[in-house]
Amino acid sequence: MKHHSQELFELCTDTKSIPRRRARSVSPSAARTNQRRGLDQSSNSLRPKSGGGDELWDPWPDGDFERLLTWEEVLRTDNLSEHWACQPGGGDKRGSESALAWSQGKKTRRVCLGVITCDEPTCEVVTRPQTRRAGIMGQLNASCLCGSQLKHIDCGVTSVLYSFKGGRTRFEQIVFENPAAGPAALIAGRNSITGTRESVSTISTVLLNQDRVKAELQALRGKSTRNFVDDFAEFQKNHPGYVLYSQFEAVTVVVVQTQFMVSQLVTDFIEDEAVNGIVSDAAHGFWYSSKDLLIISSTYSALLACWVPGLMTYANGGSAEHYRLHFLVLFNSMADECEKHGREVNDELFGNVVDFSEAERVGFTQAFIMFWTNREDSRSQAELEDAAGALLKGCQQHYRSQVTRVKKISGVIDPAKADNFQSRALALLLVLDMDTFKQKVASLLRDYPKTKPWLEWWLRDSHAFGRTKLRGVRFA
Repeated sequence: MKHHSQELFELCTDTKSIPRRRARSVSPSAARTNQRRGLDQSSNSLRPKSGGGDELWDPWPDGDFERLLTWEEVLRTDNLSEHWACQPGGGDKRGSESALAWSQGKKTRRVCLGVITCDEPTCEVVTRPQTRRAGIMGQLNASCLCGSQLKHIDCGVTSVLYSFKGGRTRFEQIVFENPAAGPAALIAGRNSITGTRESVSTISTVLLNQDRVKAELQALRGKSTRNFVDDFAEFQKNHPGYVLYSQFEAVTVVVVQTQFMVSQLVTDFIEDEAVNGIVSDAAHGFWYSSKDLLIISSTYSALLACWVPGLMTYANGGSAEHYRLHFLVLFNSMADECEKHGREVNDELFGNVVDFSEAERVGFTQAFIMFWTNREDSRSQAELEDAAGALLKGCQQHYRSQVTRVKKISGVIDPAKADNFQSRALALLLVLDMDTFKQKVASLLRDYPKTKPWLEWWLRDSHAFGRTKLRGVRFA
């Protein structure tokens, strides 16, 4: 584990911790990085003396430092506990505790809340702040024990903790001792002096994957022995028909599908539209780059009794063009499957439940129009656009998720009224008549006017809200 004041950990061997604290002590530690802003006076006057005497970890961390710790050491220090008042600062979705290097480890943060002191220079009373802003304000409204005014000294330190598997040193050592060994040989193991064989897979189970070992070798050697074009061409050769479409331009997509996947998209019967239809959504944070998306169109498999992907797309963004390419491949693959089995290709085949995304709606509509135009459909573009809108639905689960998200935006919803907004917004799903629905919408917009653009999106005829066809809005 690595603590980096930013803090680090290795699951089996290493841990890196890297707190970021700026200049509260004269000389920073060599292992932990703390960066602090705005504390004019020396921290020594505000920092209690450590009582444990453990040189491994000081529960009053101070200064800029970076430290690498094992998990055993972390447990011994009560998970690197700190006596300073801190608030969780969140992490990211890209790191993994199975990573070999700390920089790819799971990242979490702690934000130091500083201290509360008195504005009387001779007063030595120091108060620990509460973790919530409202609590701190309540503390500041009170007076110091000496009767003077209290003030909050904001620390500004962020302590970052990386938890990772480690083993990079062992991996490098195995490769160093076997410079000619390829990925397969490294997984199989190497002969040691004692006659036993050590495999890189003993470092981490992720190294059972030959492609992963190959990537680690390339990273270690600082270069790739092949280029991406060659690798991609070889992949397509080894897996014919899996990549349905690829495009490497400003808008980049790679669309994949197996025969089983498309067979699930085209069923012989429709049990229930809300279950048996297609649900399309995009996963953020799946790829290394946060802007890249994994777009998936899924359907419910009665055979497996679970949801299965029908088409998957790597996209280097979430524009309407990315979605257009995804849906166009989806429509063409479904049409080919229908024609192979002598089934009619019609609009209803492409019914979709989509996320709260204007780009996704536009991309779906553009793909629908292009699909039927290529087939020389007799309808006009306006008619095709209307037909595409009739097939789109926004699902209740996405709507509920959006309500939860919107209620947390303090600039839109007063935090004191967040629960009221949530209950009233969700109540719209239960309305059974048009007049009552209009009244509730008008009342909600009157009390929460900043939600108008968001709510209007869900009220469009082309977006779904539920199963009934009240007010022209369909509920899925």
